Amino acid sequence: MSNLEIKGEIIPQELTDTVIGSVVSIFNTILGSEPKFDGDDSDKKIGDGVVGIISFVGDVTWLLMLAIPRKSAEAISLQFTGFEVDYESPEMGDVVGELANVLAGDIVARFARQNTKIGMSLPTIMRGHDVEPLLPRGIPSAKLHFSLPQGELMLKVAGAKKGESLGRKPGT
Repeated sequence: MSNLEIKGEIIPQELTDTVIGSVVSIFNTILGSEPKFDGDDSDKKIGDGVVGIISFVGDVTWLLMLAIPRKSAEAISLQFTGFEVDYESPEMGDVVGELANVLAGDIVARFARQNTKIGMSLPTIMRGHDVEPLLPRGIPSAKLHFSLPQGELMLKVAGAKKGESLGRKPGT
């Protein structure tokens, strides 16, 4: 069992470092170029975009929101699938859901190597303008920004304190 724990209103560095490592590895593999981590900016918005949300439950409870602006989603989906995917189509949600799923699987594997056991939910997908789920007050979170040749992507990481729940249960 890990001693990773969310306390106060700050996401532990170990959690954000693991997420950043997964993003760099997975998107480098999928897109052939390494994403550049641009930092944490909680005020930046995605504009028109699509968001894939996955919850994690286990030794630590938290959720991950992968947000991809429209132009980036179109370019990334083309490279990921090998064909154009219309932004307005249900297939765009499938693509972003699968990207979130692949990313989450890598995160679970990384934590398993660190003896931190977590399970992940199925992705929930949203599309709109500046889509961002509202979280209860006091939930610690970080918004991580990345640049790619195909555009940009953002991840919001939000954690629940020990004994609290957040998001969907694994497998749902």
